Amino acid sequence: MSSPSSQQPETYDLVIIGSGAGAKLSAWTFASRGQRVAVIERKYVGGACPNIACLPSKNIIHTAQVVEYARRAEEFGIRMSEMEVDMPAVRERKRRMVAGLVETHLDLYRHSGAELIMGTARFIGPKTVEATLQDGSKRVLTGKNVIIGTGTHAAVDQTPGLAEAQPLTHVEALELDHVPERLIVLGGGYVGLEFAQAMRRFGSKVTVIDHNSRVLHREDEDVTEALYSILRDEGIEFALGTPIQKVTGVSGQRVKIFLHRPDGEAVRS
Repeated sequence: MSSPSSQQPETYDLVIIGSGAGAKLSAWTFASRGQRVAVIERKYVGGACPNIACLPSKNIIHTAQVVEYARRAEEFGIRMSEMEVDMPAVRERKRRMVAGLVETHLDLYRHSGAELIMGTARFIGPKTVEATLQDGSKRVLTGKNVIIGTGTHAAVDQTPGLAEAQPLTHVEALELDHVPERLIVLGGGYVGLEFAQAMRRFGSKVTVIDHNSRVLHREDEDVTEALYSILRDEGIEFALGTPIQKVTGVSGQRVKIFLHRPDGEAVRS
């Protein structure tokens, strides 16, 4: 175990680890009131929402909605020739939006007076944080107050073979440069259903698997039934009430999902 840094700490009124929603708003607010504020962020300026979650996913979903309208153009009296989804262009549109959002965040840091430090933070003492910067150098900061706002990350559960299958999380799925011929979505929650619908509209054959008996199982039953019906009408297949026993293969090549059903084992490829 390495020994604590011998550097003289830089003193701040507020040190914040992470730059997500709560962290960045706190930083801008207190800095604009004259406090000395430092924010340490490892990778995503602004946190998950503008980079890999809320807004990028809505960007992709909106594009998929446009594709769906174009595919149904004749219903609206519009004749179109052949249509093709250019996924690299879809991805680039999303990346441009993210870059713009990041620049907006950087402007807000500059204007508020809060200092943004790109690096990895760890505590080395009470209210004392060591930041390892991207070039390998280190800074030591101490604050009258320290806020931890490190957020969450995608987790791969302990299903046998799942980690070895190298599945996409929402992070990698937003960076796809092609439309998968076939896509299996594990989980019928909000994120899973958003991706399922978008990729189906782009042209993938999509199956959603969930061990619960209905999608969005925590919501009112009439709501989930209506959503299930809409997604089925769009061509999405479902395997509900089916826990996964194991997974074999590698994502992007060939994957088999072994499901446990009351009438015996089932396989989804």
